[in-house]
Amino acid sequence: MAARDNLHSRVVAWLKVILPLAALALLSTLFLVARSGPDAKLPFSQKDLEEMASEQRVEAPEFAGLTKEGRAMNISARTATPRDTAGHVVDAVGIRGQLETGDDSSIQLSADEGTVYSLKSLAHLQGNVRVNTSTGYTIDAEELNAALNRTDVETPGPVTAEGPLGRIDAGRMVVTQMGQERDDVTLVFKDGVKLIYLPQNQ
Repeated sequence: MAARDNLHSRVVAWLKVILPLAALALLSTLFLVARSGPDAKLPFSQKDLEEMASEQRVEAPEFAGLTKEGRAMNISARTATPRDTAGHVVDAVGIRGQLETGDDSSIQLSADEGTVYSLKSLAHLQGNVRVNTSTGYTIDAEELNAALNRTDVETPGPVTAEGPLGRIDAGRMVVTQMGQERDDVTLVFKDGVKLIYLPQNQ
């Protein structure tokens, strides 16, 4: 009888985890993919199950989709926690992302943490935000907003960048689609731009 009660308790605990997390699959045009396969073992204690049921935490999630221009975008994280069972707002830690900007170009994103707003098709990154471009720029900021349904990335505050021209300080940075062609993606520094030109060694 005790064994049956224990099994029943474990099933109930799992349902408390699985049912709320299933709602995360409704993240607008995004997909959430768990890294563990269907046959993977689940080495969680009863305490772990209870904590996960209360926190609704997902380990190593991936959000992937396409912008309206047909560019691939993906965001992964170390952990993600939905703020509600509908999964419309998801807080993430240890964020990595990539946005395709052309046939052979892309930008890489990273941040300590962030939030995905599925109804707004928006990801807000904060804390040691870094942007690496395939054109050779490394850009640092404290915050960054990235649209998930179109090519639109912007920092609401100051940025510092290093690249082929040297060091750039600016009030903000914008990455957007400027024309109709696939490669018409432009990175622009705005608001009090300062450039320290550092010639490349020949």
